[in-house]
Amino acid sequence: MLKKYDPQTFYWPSSPSSGGNQYGGACFKGSSDNNKGDQHFWAVWHSFAPLEEFRKNDFPFCSEFGFESIPSIKTVSAFAKGSDLNLCSPVMEAHQKCALGNEKLLFYIAQMCRCPKSFEETIYASQLVQAESIRLNVEHMRRRRGKCMGSLYWQLNDSNPVISWSAIDCFGRPKALYYATKRFYAPIIISCLEENPNDIQLHITNDTTGTIALKIRWRLRKNNGEMIKSGSCEFKSISMSSSKAVSLDLSREINDSGLKRECFLQYSVESGERIISEGSTIFVRPKSFAFLPPDFTLNIEETPGSFILDLKSKVFAKGVLLDLKDCDCIFSDNFFDMCGKKRVEIKKNTLTKPLSSAALRKKLTVMSCYDLQMTYGNR
Repeated sequence: MLKKYDPQTFYWPSSPSSGGNQYGGACFKGSSDNNKGDQHFWAVWHSFAPLEEFRKNDFPFCSEFGFESIPSIKTVSAFAKGSDLNLCSPVMEAHQKCALGNEKLLFYIAQMCRCPKSFEETIYASQLVQAESIRLNVEHMRRRRGKCMGSLYWQLNDSNPVISWSAIDCFGRPKALYYATKRFYAPIIISCLEENPNDIQLHITNDTTGTIALKIRWRLRKNNGEMIKSGSCEFKSISMSSSKAVSLDLSREINDSGLKRECFLQYSVESGERIISEGSTIFVRPKSFAFLPPDFTLNIEETPGSFILDLKSKVFAKGVLLDLKDCDCIFSDNFFDMCGKKRVEIKKNTLTKPLSSAALRKKLTVMSCYDLQMTYGNR
């Protein structure tokens, strides 16, 4: 019928599929192959494959992949009482619609994080691993631009309060994945391929239609913020391209010096005076990294339309989560890594109740990966 009434429009029969109408009846033959059509990839999650499994695949277009997490404690509290706040309680299992979903969630948390000591920490860890999982795949696919030409993760939001693959829960509360998405789907990004300490690669992916002059900066630092090694270079990024921009041999600093659990790589790319993309990489799982107490300091500046939060930490902090007690807002950035200063804005019109700067300070909570490594006795 489409061929009869709309013959000029390309038709894609299904997802996944190995081709559209030009293949006739063969469009489902070899669907999800690595060399044609679009793919659904669920080995990570449904098949318990390690997160690095993404990098073994060259998807022409990955149209479905995903990873679950638990929504905010404020969302969970809408359907669960205090005695239900356990991932394996009947109430929580009733809000988990994936077969073996909670088992998979705990499996992956154990791969990445130390065992959470509370239900709130379980929520935090699940969102951390979800964001890291999707980021790893998207950055890999964007580095492979030309071979891979696009991706869609499952899923954006929820229709009901549930443990799911969403980036935004049913009440509109963003998860860590929401903020990570803004970073890894930015038009121009810098990403790191860290598998070989002899050849740690920084890649620039430019999905804009313009060629742009950029400056790349990198710093290898200890967990206490001490600088080990640093560098910078100019780089001309061609429009609609992805390429290796920097290759670093850090094997002596990482392996030979025994700093693998104590050092991290910061990197950024600037256009003019503006940082347009940045990130950090550690060389072990977060559960094995030697995080130090962040000892955050905070200054809040109020303007007519927003609050400006200036957060400082002298040491490296990973997965810094900002939240408000008994209130919601949209942060300009969240669930970020930092060492030094970080500025975050809250637009007043995103607050669910009006607050003064003093009230905001009282309601603000801060969590990072260090909290997962604290023992019961020193909490």
